[in-house]
Amino acid sequence: MTKTLPKKKIPAKNMKFGIEFELFTLDEKGYMTNGADRLIKAVNAAYPNINIKREIGKNMVELNTPPYTDVADAMLITLEDFEAVVTCARQEGLVLYAYGTYPGTFTPEAHNLKRFNALKQIYGQQRFNNFGRCIGLHIHYSLPWGVFDYLEKMIKPLIASKNKQSMVNIYNLAIAMDPALTCFTQSSPFYQGKYLAKDSRMLAFRGGKELNYPQGIFTDLPQFGALQGYLTTNTDLLNLIKARFEEWSELATDIGRKAEMLTKYGSILDNTWNPIKINAHGTMEIRGMDINHPDIVVAVASTIKHIFKAIQEKFLEVVPSDKGIENPFLLEGKTIYIPPDSYVRGELQKLSAYEGLDSDVIYKYCQNLLKLAKSFMPEKKWPLLAPLETILANRQTASDRILKKVKDLGFNSDNGLTDGQAAQLALMLSADLYSEIIITKQNLKRYLEDN
Repeated sequence: MTKTLPKKKIPAKNMKFGIEFELFTLDEKGYMTNGADRLIKAVNAAYPNINIKREIGKNMVELNTPPYTDVADAMLITLEDFEAVVTCARQEGLVLYAYGTYPGTFTPEAHNLKRFNALKQIYGQQRFNNFGRCIGLHIHYSLPWGVFDYLEKMIKPLIASKNKQSMVNIYNLAIAMDPALTCFTQSSPFYQGKYLAKDSRMLAFRGGKELNYPQGIFTDLPQFGALQGYLTTNTDLLNLIKARFEEWSELATDIGRKAEMLTKYGSILDNTWNPIKINAHGTMEIRGMDINHPDIVVAVASTIKHIFKAIQEKFLEVVPSDKGIENPFLLEGKTIYIPPDSYVRGELQKLSAYEGLDSDVIYKYCQNLLKLAKSFMPEKKWPLLAPLETILANRQTASDRILKKVKDLGFNSDNGLTDGQAAQLALMLSADLYSEIIITKQNLKRYLEDN
């Protein structure tokens, strides 16, 4: 496929940005199928430059962007790849499903790899299955200059560095942003045929008492997958990473493995699935969101990018405060106020998951985050945020639209969805993916021409 944009040489001083899409493979009747390897083989043969990869489940693939400094550029390239992947899927008799959880029941089958088999031993078969039933949107933003050792694949133990504090500020703000970002992107109201919450994926993945869902993957080991607390210094972050790896090493030893054998990129940063993560590639990875419509992905990515960029360039401080409860994401001078992490983890993430925009508290939280993003963006870039403005204006997320579709179809979701109903719903939800890609791509081209 001919790329619309030539590859750009990115100056080292500019912060890079990347996005990962996870997708389910369905058959032509809307049922989950193990189509990942077949699809990847077809894509690699037709478009060898497209970065499509395996995930844990044989029913899942991952599509990655190249690193860019501009969200519109990155997304335009990715959408062209996405278009090609959808075309290959159709030729293989597959349907791509781009919502956080599949609405019907199924038992995923994992690829037979040492790392995945070890995870099954550590978390148990039932919780391990959740990995294959959840797909998300992961957004990467490169860490501030000079804080990451790319040879050791680890953050540096810095003392006198303004950039190290910017990293901590971004880390804490990302945690505070989680309830808003997960609300904007929620697309998983059904899990294994039943309605759990507006964001069932959050429950199935994170679990724990804060979310009142003991069946989640990380219920018993929250340090590896729950929404974490804030940190004060770079040293706190280093100590957290090292302590967590020591715990991981003990778990690996208990099942007769070496911890290093279970890492994906040979880094001690590889053993966690927390919503906010320092990645072995030297990025801050925001990974708590459901996969969603392409235009919403563009809007969320733009929100994250411009806020993080402002913190790094202007050396803004991010301060937890009770002031952040009443007026979250308040910007005063060079300080952004956020709620205490106990409130974010203990109250807001649950409200986001179960109530979404039905909650006035979450509605205001999302409004304030969007206001903060716009304050850091040139007005000419505000059109990128229009899908989030629409969500707020209608108080309707993708999950809300799915629930409305179920009602319109006459399904009685109180008793759960039958597998046939779930397959019908999944096909209907997937039918517009190709046209959404084309429309979003056209809108981005017009935006780039105008700017």
